[in-house]
Amino acid sequence: MKARWQAFKKRHWDGRASSERRAIALGALALSPLFAYLLVWQPAHVAGTKLRDSVPAMRAQAAHLRAQAAEAETLRHHPKPAVLDANALKTAIEESAVRHQMRDALTSLDAQQPNAARITLAAVPFEQWLNWLRNLQQEQHIRAESVGIAALPQTGMVKINATLTNGGAQ
Repeated sequence: MKARWQAFKKRHWDGRASSERRAIALGALALSPLFAYLLVWQPAHVAGTKLRDSVPAMRAQAAHLRAQAAEAETLRHHPKPAVLDANALKTAIEESAVRHQMRDALTSLDAQQPNAARITLAAVPFEQWLNWLRNLQQEQHIRAESVGIAALPQTGMVKINATLTNGGAQ
């Protein structure tokens, strides 16, 4: 490598006149601040600006990830609810309907295999339905898999057809 450099120097630098070498050296000296600006300072300045703009968003993402990790950790230590078979699910729904004064509105309750129940409520206040469904989810981990809601002529009253499940695809 050193021999190649010396051959290159001898061919291109030493072969020039001293005034020509001086002019090239002065030109290189004059252009060095421009090269320093274009190759060092300007890219660093642009990168610094981009970083200043992106760091707050990255910090927010990191905080969100930490919160999600903490939530995942707490959920990991919660016991999994027992999966009820269709008949136990039917019994749990019926008992909950009695506790929440929904038994009279419950016109049909049919067990479906393996762990689902089909219910029909003829006329129930929508808010009462939502509260009952929320309580089923929170207390017994019974969730609505599919729901059909039809508005009735009376204000706030609805007819509900729903499939409730506990487990399976949760």
